[in-house]
Amino acid sequence: MKPWLRHLPAVLGVALLAGAIWVVQNEFRNLKLADIKAALAAIPASRLWAALGWTFVAYGLLTIYDRLGTIYAGRAVSYGRAAFASFCAYTLAHNLGFAAVSGAAVRYRLYAHWGLTPLQIGKVVAFCSLTFLLGGLVLGGAVLLVEPQVLPVFGSIVPAWVLQSIAASLIAIAVAYIVLSGVIGRVRLFGHDVDLPSWRMAIAQTVLATVDVAATGAIFFVLLPAAPGLTFFAFLGIYIAAYTAGLAANLPGGIGVFDTAMLLGLAPFLEPPVIVGAIVVFRLYYYIVPLFLAGGLFAGNGAAARR
Repeated sequence: MKPWLRHLPAVLGVALLAGAIWVVQNEFRNLKLADIKAALAAIPASRLWAALGWTFVAYGLLTIYDRLGTIYAGRAVSYGRAAFASFCAYTLAHNLGFAAVSGAAVRYRLYAHWGLTPLQIGKVVAFCSLTFLLGGLVLGGAVLLVEPQVLPVFGSIVPAWVLQSIAASLIAIAVAYIVLSGVIGRVRLFGHDVDLPSWRMAIAQTVLATVDVAATGAIFFVLLPAAPGLTFFAFLGIYIAAYTAGLAANLPGGIGVFDTAMLLGLAPFLEPPVIVGAIVVFRLYYYIVPLFLAGGLFAGNGAAARR
């Protein structure tokens, strides 16, 4: 089974992308470019500025991940360096796909230059990955618990009590992590003893990641016009499901998969051109512009390090 498992992420990505293309062709075949342009032009400037502000907030929160991660690893670096590493790692990971690998590679390059050992860098990477996961577990679980019907596709075919049971399990995992951090402090994984953060750090991780996921979703939400029944809480359920599908596809920016999931999830509330217009601006703010900035900064840092 090992050869098959090795190729499973790539196969899953292709399958999700093919499914996304099929859905778009069948569900939104009447979508016209002129309508999307009109929807983009109709977005008020105030919403564009609000989305830009939330983008700064979201990336600002991500910088704290790395700062806390270096503290947990026992080799705290300055906030400036942690922020630089975080921005480059997350931005390039968002756009290159295979986020766990690409983000880890960027962090290794930077933190090794600043004197961290491979083990310490591994702890930082694991800490940041776990922190992001905790935010998805808590916020996604809370949304599913209250409004399970908003989940794209599954919300209409899976009984609410099943989704709510899953939601309770997600929240229980996050709570168990905090409890283990306070009571045990160490677990054994793959034959190695792994020190857990303190319970205070575990709580900080969970709160930070939950707020960060909500802030990232707010970038998209403020670009949408008001729609009956589409509250921010309900929107977060759609957004988290779409973002998770994009991550599972291991495609650059979840391209195609994330967009299709957002179209399906928001279809009961808004017209397709409006949704696509918001997707375009969201990708511009959260992916494309930061990519050029982070790419230039990372390349400049590499050139300076060689000199």
